[in-house]
Amino acid sequence: MMVLGGMAAWNTPLLIILVCISVWYCFWAKKHPDIRFSQFYWFHAGIGLFYLLIGSPLYVLSHLTFITHMLQMSILYFFVPPLLLLGIPGRLGQKWKKRNISSFSALIIFSILFFLYHLPQVLPFLYKNLVIHTSYILCLFALSFLMWFPVITPGSSLKRYSWWSSILLMPACLLLILNGLLGGQENSPLFSQLMLKLCIPSDQSAALLPFQMNTKADQILGGLLMLALHKFSLMVAIRLGSQRMCLKNLKLKPSLHKME
Repeated sequence: MMVLGGMAAWNTPLLIILVCISVWYCFWAKKHPDIRFSQFYWFHAGIGLFYLLIGSPLYVLSHLTFITHMLQMSILYFFVPPLLLLGIPGRLGQKWKKRNISSFSALIIFSILFFLYHLPQVLPFLYKNLVIHTSYILCLFALSFLMWFPVITPGSSLKRYSWWSSILLMPACLLLILNGLLGGQENSPLFSQLMLKLCIPSDQSAALLPFQMNTKADQILGGLLMLALHKFSLMVAIRLGSQRMCLKNLKLKPSLHKME
């Protein structure tokens, strides 16, 4: 951490923005008594994870290896959006559906952009330009909300959508695995760019990363990790979304009996 210097600092402006969002959510929740405590918990869990991944020193540390990078990306796109969506009342989700927002289109675009992001020729270019890189990440994050929406509000086509979600996101994982099996890159482009920013010669990189993992194994394990985390997040999101729908239906039954 001492070697990283100011790059491993906490992002105070982002923290202030997220605290304001959290306070607004608390006041907004008081006006909507139908929001359960579990929704309050899931929403703030998503806020906390987002800050740890983007605004804490973990963001810089995630660039040290492919494994840490894929772990950070997987949590950011496969765990944070479902958690935040779980904190939103179901009726807002129904309004979202009525606007005919195509989650399947968002899934396709996200998969393509996510695959391109990890191409050896694209990743170093994005990392060199802060504005382009930030815009790319924000675009992926926005698409991930649309991508996860049908899972949190399950319908009749959930099984088919989940299958397509697994298939379309698989190429990005297989890209890393194949790169590792076929020889891979000599160094992680993320780690190489980090060395340039710190002005540390490549032969002195051990000062930052004392354990030099084999790059081939690093890429293979990183791809396998992302595959496993996506599958796990999909299973958990489907279960939590189904539980929320069941609770919503239970609340509707008494009112239906009164109407009869």
